[in-house]
Amino acid sequence: MTPRWRLFTKYAAFIIILVSAALLASGGVSLYFSYRENQDHLITLQHEKALAAATRIEQYINEIEHQLGWTALPQATAGGNVIEQRRYEYLKLLRQAPAITEVAWLDRSGREQLRVSRLAMDVVGSGTDFTRDPKFAGAKGGKTWYSPVYFRKETEPYMTISRPAGGAAGGITVAEVNLKFVWEVVSRIQIGKAGLAYVVNADGTLIAHPDISLVLKKTDLSNLSQVAGTLREKDEATPIARNLAGKEVLTAHASIPTLDWTVFVELPLVEAFAPLYASILRIGLLLIAGLVLSMLASVYLARVMVTPIRALQRGAAQIGAGQLDQRIDIHTGDELEALSEQFNKMAADLKSFYVGLERKVEERTAELREALEQQTATADILRVISSSPTDIQPVLDAVAVSAARLCGANDVVIRLIEGEVHRAVAHYGTLVPAPPRPIGSGTVSGPAMREQRTVHVEDVLARPDEHTGYMRSLGIRTALAAPLLREDKAIGAIVLRRLELKPFTAKQIKLLEIFAAQAVIAIENVRLFNETKEALEQQTATADILRVISSSPTDVQPVFDAIADSAARLCDASDVLIRRVDGDSMWLVAHVGSMPVTLAPGLKVSDKSFMGRAARERRSIHIHDVLEPHVQEEYPESLVFLREGGGGYRTVLAVPLLREDTVTGIIIIRR
Repeated sequence: MTPRWRLFTKYAAFIIILVSAALLASGGVSLYFSYRENQDHLITLQHEKALAAATRIEQYINEIEHQLGWTALPQATAGGNVIEQRRYEYLKLLRQAPAITEVAWLDRSGREQLRVSRLAMDVVGSGTDFTRDPKFAGAKGGKTWYSPVYFRKETEPYMTISRPAGGAAGGITVAEVNLKFVWEVVSRIQIGKAGLAYVVNADGTLIAHPDISLVLKKTDLSNLSQVAGTLREKDEATPIARNLAGKEVLTAHASIPTLDWTVFVELPLVEAFAPLYASILRIGLLLIAGLVLSMLASVYLARVMVTPIRALQRGAAQIGAGQLDQRIDIHTGDELEALSEQFNKMAADLKSFYVGLERKVEERTAELREALEQQTATADILRVISSSPTDIQPVLDAVAVSAARLCGANDVVIRLIEGEVHRAVAHYGTLVPAPPRPIGSGTVSGPAMREQRTVHVEDVLARPDEHTGYMRSLGIRTALAAPLLREDKAIGAIVLRRLELKPFTAKQIKLLEIFAAQAVIAIENVRLFNETKEALEQQTATADILRVISSSPTDVQPVFDAIADSAARLCDASDVLIRRVDGDSMWLVAHVGSMPVTLAPGLKVSDKSFMGRAARERRSIHIHDVLEPHVQEEYPESLVFLREGGGGYRTVLAVPLLREDTVTGIIIIRR
């Protein structure tokens, strides 16, 4: 029969999902198009403002050029002093154009004849040759020449404008223009509440900004993505970038071709997308309203279902009170009707089986009690496992107690394989466990471990052999052993013993196998925990050494000391020595431990010592016992200290320090 959903869950989930999906889809589409339209509109607006600013700046420069043109008009008195006349015109120009700080007249040959300045003394007839200067050569053809932006005395930005001087004398008029006045044009541009405009030259250097201090610092903006994009040939700046403060802004630009400048306008992204955030808020409120509406609809549907559910409740209560003839009559055509039919069928089944109900309940209760005892025992063992992650003994003791109680044994012994024998590691009962025995021997434990299967000896007296003699001496009649298997390999066994002739049942055998599996899990947990702990200690030691390396980049001695200390602690060594190899000599650089170092600090790299052999052969040398004759013959120089009776180390390990197949040192561990 196809399973049905609960009505409340079905309708509530359907309505909530439908309304939420519709709102999310509508809101998502609206949000996407609103984002695109808002961004395109803002970019267009930004670009228009940038064009307007560029036009204003260009008009400002053109106005200065126009004022320069006044000085190119023919002189009123042709017979007068040309220099005095031009000086008079230049002085009027300085009064009328505050941005111009200095005006000079170069004659037709490119020599300076007059210079009128706000910042210095006027100069007449200096004759300085500017023939090769771009400000003369650029305007010599009759065109106006604009210089790149430069900073006079490393402070304010300037540019030079030169054009034909006109008049009978001809020549070139050269004017130095202080671009600080462009700041007024830029600062008057309003872009939102926090937006701004600024101007950069062809190199990306800031030449006009509302914050004049940035201009005076000659701030380089070429590293900004929007500026770098315009500097690269055939490239466009991205509309969203970061400003000098690192905040995201919406940016646009417009160029001034005649000056090779670029005007940028920026608006903080938060301010630019404020309408979009308002749309998101509205969509969120609509979604919340839709969810509330769907929940109210779900509550209404739940109320509609109350009547048949109450009928089911009354009928179930009557059936529970023993009125098995009660019938629940519901005709809704859904799960409630099917549920009422199940109640009616259940009442009929209860009535038909009422006679044998008590017997079945008792049998079931007994089974449940037994299962509960087994689960309780399993839970107790698991609790001991969790509370004793590093000690296996409490777990094995708990397994022995539970196995004896639930399997009805007089005695329980847990034996583990240690080397070539298996010995008792946990015992519960009054009998004495057998002493350590070779692997494979024993009445039940040996075959269980050897054959990796459960062994059941129903009657010990029925097997009169040498293996059952110990059991017969204790009066044991029945024995059961289950192997402890780890990766298809026996590591021990659990043995149950009874003084009376009473074979174990199949359930008890199965339960013992479960206890065996739990014991293996506990043993594995302890082993893995210890391995993890050891690995953690190694990682911690490595981290400590790396920390010392990073904190001591110029002094290697703390690193050697940390390595020696970690090696002595993790390798359980009596002492650790680190020697540096320099040519044919080995110099002591670090030592940790209680054993004295009586050899000279500088030792020769010799094949007659294990240290020298490790350095020459570039391999680790491990001597298990230095007292073995062949060791003393092979490494006579390394045993001088031992023969003198001073230290008495027995085991030694030497590991070379290699760098690109070159030995730079050696670590020695001794016990």
